[in-house]
Amino acid sequence: MSTRQTNGLWTMTKGEFEESVTALERAVVAQGGNPRDLFDLFRTDDEYAGRIAQSMMRKGFVGSIESRLARVVLGRNIFTDADWMSYYDAKFTKKQIREAGKFPWDENVLNSPCPLNSGKLVKDTHFAFLGISGINGSPLTVAKWLELHPATGQPKFYFNNDPWHVGQPYTDVATMQLRWYLMLRDIVPGSMSKTPEEQVAMLPEGYEVPTTIMEVTKDILVFRKTGERPNGSRWAACTERTVKTDKVSAGRVSCVGRFDGRGLGVRYWDGARFDIIGLGASRKF
Repeated sequence: MSTRQTNGLWTMTKGEFEESVTALERAVVAQGGNPRDLFDLFRTDDEYAGRIAQSMMRKGFVGSIESRLARVVLGRNIFTDADWMSYYDAKFTKKQIREAGKFPWDENVLNSPCPLNSGKLVKDTHFAFLGISGINGSPLTVAKWLELHPATGQPKFYFNNDPWHVGQPYTDVATMQLRWYLMLRDIVPGSMSKTPEEQVAMLPEGYEVPTTIMEVTKDILVFRKTGERPNGSRWAACTERTVKTDKVSAGRVSCVGRFDGRGLGVRYWDGARFDIIGLGASRKF
């Protein structure tokens, strides 16, 4: 006699089956999910169903989820490979699309309390996006973003007519990896009026200071996806320091923000306490 005949779901009574499905439905709702969407995925996506089966067999949790499920949990707070193709006509190989389908943070992380914003959940305070190193043959640097969004439209950059950044490696050369990023939408609460060292000390375990290209990309993609401008009146300090040029001295802290109708700003900071400069934050990969 086959295992299916002795252990199949058909051996359950109708009452047992309905109780099991109802219990699963309650658990999904308690985590802020949509049971119908998840059951549709389970029925139509063999790989997702396999991950859930593995998790059930070891009575544990899956360490990552499919990006389609992440979209269900995050709503507008995610920018996927499909969004890159829609908004920027970006091109991906089949291998890159497969990699983009693997989202590294599971539902438990996304639905957990935000360690930086009391009383809120990660899914409400963070923005996830697929980082790309280049776009249609060109490295995706801060300088490239200026080309993609000139001063005539929205979004745009406040410093488009004052290219002070020329010669700074973190604006002219630095790119991201092809991987997922999960970043705080706004600055770390309470991180203003502090030195750079004091700001970094505020980060909980599992978080790091973002690079300038990460912070710029996150702000632009949040605007494209939601119409909202992160850090509209404040600056987010990033990890890089300036090199000396004819426009700026060495050792200044890179900052991104003041994202209002005039455009997104990328500037530098001498590290003195200032009430509109806080710290950006990114969940470690």
